[in-house]
Amino acid sequence: MTQGLDVVPGRNCNGCTMCCKMLSVAELDKPPLSWCTLCDAKTGCTAYAQRPAECRDFYCGYLLDAALDERWKPANAKLIVTFEDHANEILIHVDPDRPDAWRREPFYSQICRWARAAVRTRGKVIVWQGNTKIVIADEGRRPDGRAVA
Repeated sequence: MTQGLDVVPGRNCNGCTMCCKMLSVAELDKPPLSWCTLCDAKTGCTAYAQRPAECRDFYCGYLLDAALDERWKPANAKLIVTFEDHANEILIHVDPDRPDAWRREPFYSQICRWARAAVRTRGKVIVWQGNTKIVIADEGRRPDGRAVA
Protein backbone atom coordinates (compact mmCIF):
# COMPACT_ATOMS: atom_id res chain seq x y z
CA MET A 1 0.00 0.00 0.00
CA THR A 2 1.30 3.40 -0.91
CA GLN A 3 0.78 6.65 0.94
CA GLY A 4 1.48 10.25 0.01
CA LEU A 5 2.17 9.77 -3.67
CA ASP A 6 0.80 11.80 -6.53
CA VAL A 7 -1.51 10.26 -9.08
CA VAL A 8 -0.57 10.89 -12.72
CA PRO A 9 -2.73 13.80 -13.96
CA GLY A 10 -5.82 12.55 -15.79
CA ARG A 11 -5.70 9.07 -14.26
CA ASN A 12 -8.33 7.59 -11.99
CA CYS A 13 -9.96 4.32 -11.00
CA ASN A 14 -13.12 4.91 -13.04
CA GLY A 15 -14.23 1.64 -14.59
CA CYS A 16 -11.75 -0.43 -12.58
CA THR A 17 -12.37 -2.49 -9.45
CA MET A 18 -9.58 -5.05 -9.83
CA CYS A 19 -8.01 -4.19 -6.46
CA CYS A 20 -11.39 -4.99 -4.85
CA LYS A 21 -11.03 -8.50 -6.25
CA MET A 22 -7.32 -9.18 -6.18
CA LEU A 23 -6.00 -7.76 -2.92
CA SER A 24 -6.63 -8.60 0.70
CA VAL A 25 -8.08 -6.07 3.14
CA ALA A 26 -7.23 -6.94 6.72
CA GLU A 27 -9.78 -4.58 8.30
CA LEU A 28 -12.57 -6.33 6.40
CA ASP A 29 -11.11 -9.86 6.80
CA LYS A 30 -11.19 -9.96 3.00
CA PRO A 31 -8.82 -12.57 1.53
CA PRO A 32 -7.04 -11.99 -1.76
CA LEU A 33 -8.54 -13.32 -4.99
CA SER A 34 -12.14 -12.81 -3.93
CA TRP A 35 -14.51 -9.92 -4.46
CA CYS A 36 -14.95 -7.49 -1.59
CA THR A 37 -18.51 -7.56 -0.26
CA LEU A 38 -18.54 -3.73 -0.45
CA CYS A 39 -17.69 -3.72 -4.15
CA ASP A 40 -20.10 -3.28 -7.01
CA ALA A 41 -17.96 -4.39 -9.95
CA LYS A 42 -19.62 -1.84 -12.25
CA THR A 43 -19.58 1.24 -10.00
CA GLY A 44 -16.94 0.62 -7.34
CA CYS A 45 -17.05 0.74 -3.56
CA THR A 46 -20.53 1.01 -2.10
CA ALA A 47 -19.03 2.37 1.15
CA TYR A 48 -16.46 4.67 -0.46
CA ALA A 49 -16.63 7.46 2.13
CA GLN A 50 -16.17 4.93 4.96
CA ARG A 51 -13.77 2.54 3.22
CA PRO A 52 -10.87 1.19 5.29
CA ALA A 53 -7.62 3.13 5.48
CA GLU A 54 -5.92 0.25 3.68
CA CYS A 55 -8.14 0.88 0.66
CA ARG A 56 -7.95 4.67 0.95
CA ASP A 57 -4.14 4.56 0.94
CA PHE A 58 -3.76 2.15 -1.98
CA TYR A 59 -2.63 3.35 -5.41
CA CYS A 60 -1.72 0.88 -8.15
CA GLY A 61 1.28 1.39 -10.41
CA TYR A 62 -0.91 2.54 -13.28
CA LEU A 63 -2.09 5.50 -11.21
CA LEU A 64 1.42 6.45 -10.09
CA ASP A 65 3.73 5.77 -13.04
CA ALA A 66 3.23 7.87 -16.17
CA ALA A 67 5.29 5.34 -18.16
CA LEU A 68 2.52 2.76 -17.74
CA ASP A 69 -0.03 3.64 -20.42
CA GLU A 70 -3.76 2.85 -20.61
CA ARG A 71 -2.98 -0.78 -21.42
CA TRP A 72 -1.68 -1.12 -17.85
CA LYS A 73 -4.91 0.02 -16.21
CA PRO A 74 -5.82 -3.08 -14.19
CA ALA A 75 -9.29 -3.35 -15.75
CA ASN A 76 -7.57 -3.60 -19.16
CA ALA A 77 -4.41 -5.53 -18.22
CA LYS A 78 -6.06 -7.99 -15.83
CA LEU A 79 -3.12 -7.47 -13.51
CA ILE A 80 -2.21 -4.99 -10.81
CA VAL A 81 1.32 -3.62 -10.48
CA THR A 82 2.46 -2.32 -7.12
CA PHE A 83 5.79 -0.71 -6.35
CA GLU A 84 6.83 -1.68 -2.83
CA ASP A 85 9.75 0.71 -2.35
CA HIS A 86 10.22 -0.18 1.33
CA ALA A 87 10.89 -3.81 0.31
CA ASN A 88 12.61 -3.01 -3.01
CA GLU A 89 10.02 -5.13 -4.80
CA ILE A 90 7.68 -4.83 -7.72
CA LEU A 91 4.63 -7.04 -7.31
CA ILE A 92 2.37 -8.08 -10.16
CA HIS A 93 -0.95 -9.52 -9.01
CA VAL A 94 -2.59 -11.48 -11.84
CA ASP A 95 -6.34 -11.94 -12.20
CA PRO A 96 -6.98 -15.66 -11.60
CA ASP A 97 -9.49 -15.56 -14.47
CA ARG A 98 -6.61 -14.51 -16.79
CA PRO A 99 -3.57 -16.31 -15.31
CA ASP A 100 -1.34 -15.71 -18.32
CA ALA A 101 -2.11 -11.97 -18.62
CA TRP A 102 1.38 -11.07 -17.42
CA ARG A 103 2.98 -13.11 -20.22
CA ARG A 104 1.36 -10.98 -22.94
CA GLU A 105 2.91 -7.87 -24.43
CA PRO A 106 3.61 -5.17 -23.49
CA PHE A 107 3.58 -6.60 -19.98
CA TYR A 108 6.11 -9.41 -20.28
CA SER A 109 8.84 -7.27 -21.84
CA GLN A 110 8.43 -4.62 -19.18
CA ILE A 111 8.45 -7.19 -16.40
CA CYS A 112 11.75 -8.52 -17.79
CA ARG A 113 13.19 -4.97 -17.88
CA TRP A 114 12.16 -4.47 -14.27
CA ALA A 115 13.80 -7.79 -13.39
CA ARG A 116 17.09 -6.75 -15.04
CA ALA A 117 17.06 -3.49 -13.08
CA ALA A 118 16.12 -5.28 -9.85
CA VAL A 119 19.13 -7.59 -10.10
CA ARG A 120 21.41 -4.53 -10.00
CA THR A 121 19.73 -3.17 -6.85
CA ARG A 122 19.14 -6.51 -5.10
CA GLY A 123 15.45 -6.02 -5.60
CA LYS A 124 12.80 -8.48 -6.69
CA VAL A 125 10.07 -8.70 -9.25
CA ILE A 126 7.37 -11.05 -8.06
CA VAL A 127 4.40 -12.28 -10.06
CA TRP A 128 1.49 -13.58 -8.00
CA GLN A 129 -0.38 -15.96 -10.29
CA GLY A 130 -3.23 -16.99 -8.03
CA ASN A 131 -1.55 -18.41 -4.92
CA THR A 132 1.64 -19.18 -6.83
CA LYS A 133 4.57 -16.85 -6.25
CA ILE A 134 6.92 -16.53 -9.23
CA VAL A 135 10.13 -14.57 -8.69
CA ILE A 136 11.45 -13.18 -11.98
CA ALA A 137 15.22 -12.84 -11.71
CA ASP A 138 16.45 -11.57 -15.09
CA GLU A 139 15.45 -11.91 -18.73
CA GLY A 140 12.34 -13.83 -17.78
CA ARG A 141 14.24 -16.38 -15.73
CA ARG A 142 13.63 -17.55 -12.21
CA PRO A 143 16.44 -17.17 -9.67
CA ASP A 144 17.45 -20.81 -10.24
CA GLY A 145 18.06 -20.03 -13.93
CA ARG A 146 15.03 -21.88 -15.31
CA ALA A 147 13.01 -20.03 -17.90
CA VAL A 148 9.56 -18.93 -16.85
CA ALA A 149 7.20 -21.27 -18.72
